[in-house]
Amino acid sequence: SFLLIALLTISCSSRDDEPINIVEYNPLVTKINLGVLFPSAPLGDQFAYYFEYNSAEKLTKKIGGFLAVSGGTGYSGFYSNDIYTSLIYTGDLVTVEDFSSSSQFNVPKNSKYFKLNNANQIIEKEIPSPFRIYNFKKEYYSYKSGKLDEIITTYPNIPYNPNDPDDYVLTFSEKFFYNELMNLIRTEYYELNNGVRTDYKIVRSFSNYDNSYNPCKKFTLLDEFFYRSLSKNNFRSYREEKTDNGNTSFTEQNWSFNYDANGNIIIE
Repeated sequence: SFLLIALLTISCSSRDDEPINIVEYNPLVTKINLGVLFPSAPLGDQFAYYFEYNSAEKLTKKIGGFLAVSGGTGYSGFYSNDIYTSLIYTGDLVTVEDFSSSSQFNVPKNSKYFKLNNANQIIEKEIPSPFRIYNFKKEYYSYKSGKLDEIITTYPNIPYNPNDPDDYVLTFSEKFFYNELMNLIRTEYYELNNGVRTDYKIVRSFSNYDNSYNPCKKFTLLDEFFYRSLSKNNFRSYREEKTDNGNTSFTEQNWSFNYDANGNIIIE
């Protein structure tokens, strides 16, 4: 089954951060209605992501996904519960790929290959490019005090001349910053020229945190949940500022979540 999802409407208001409950609570989330975290999606129970886990409580499957459509249509994609994402663990390696359970259509695999450390944190990620070898991407993750500190992204297959001072391996650095309550508040993403920052940058800001547990903590290997998974609680405001060739643009998104009597986010 399909549902056409409209593009996000961007708003530009914000509120100050609220006090945050530091009590750990990390249940195995099996369902998130799309309308909770994806404002352009409908709120009905039938439009949801479903999650499955193995005996070690590691995520093994996400049911529900999107088929991309042309941007000229005014829509971001089709939702279908016949699309699923598989996570296969082999020692410290994880393969994440998309599939279709329908005979009516296929989906790109969007293969990603992860290597984890002893704390099940990502230390390497490879993203192949099935059509252009130059787009092959590799990421290296480093940590401080148990929190993600930096991701170095390289495109090692793009040719360059090491004897040319103006040429270099295309490389990016994203640094991560947290508040005292262990919530992600900002990342700074720069292009590097032989280790030196260029003027291309993206600053992502996360704010207006609630005091609820975070239902996305176990979803770090899923791109759409990656930034949310890094914090104890849930940000309700996001701002992205991009600078390139001296030009700066920004977008901003805000969420209004519902909470139960205990102050925890309602995700179904």
